[in-house]
Amino acid sequence: MRLKRLVLAVLPAAAIAVAMACYSDPVYPGNQVLGTFRFEARLDPARTTCDASVRDFAQLDDAGVFRFEGTFSRDTDAGTGYFTVQGFSRDAGYEGQYATSTLKATAPRATCGTGCEDSAIEETLKVMLFSDSQARSLNRDCKQSDGGIPSGTVPGPTENGYDVSLACGSLTDVFLPGSRNCNCQPATCTTAYIIQGERRD
Repeated sequence: MRLKRLVLAVLPAAAIAVAMACYSDPVYPGNQVLGTFRFEARLDPARTTCDASVRDFAQLDDAGVFRFEGTFSRDTDAGTGYFTVQGFSRDAGYEGQYATSTLKATAPRATCGTGCEDSAIEETLKVMLFSDSQARSLNRDCKQSDGGIPSGTVPGPTENGYDVSLACGSLTDVFLPGSRNCNCQPATCTTAYIIQGERRD
């Protein structure tokens, strides 16, 4: 997801899409792993107010997308949830079939001037999780979803693991101005993406 200059422990998803790292035998927080997904994010021009041609605000490939992987997990006893990207876990909330994760982190950017110390990004991932039968009813294509719940079994634990195979929703990065030696242009803007994630494991 894109902010490679951030401290790794608080990287938004968009930053980690361009980070190079190697991890083995991942351990995810909580006592229930829902699944690991390969996401594809496409710019949503209708909700984007930043200039997406500037690398400060978007780092897209020639097809106008970026890709990343992330894992949803939760602690069913404590009622807490997590979203993990490249070994770094951030809080996530689960309500029905929705998963939401928001992270705010300091993110230096050239459009704030070289002396700016505390510009930031607030990133929100919000997706609806679909079971395998629901995903089949959508032909495994988020474009077939109208935001409602399709026919099929709802996601849940099974003897073969958690039944969830498709994630559809959005990723939004809000770029916030700093207060220390900053002259951010623009002061605040938003880059929004439409995302689809397919279960990898």
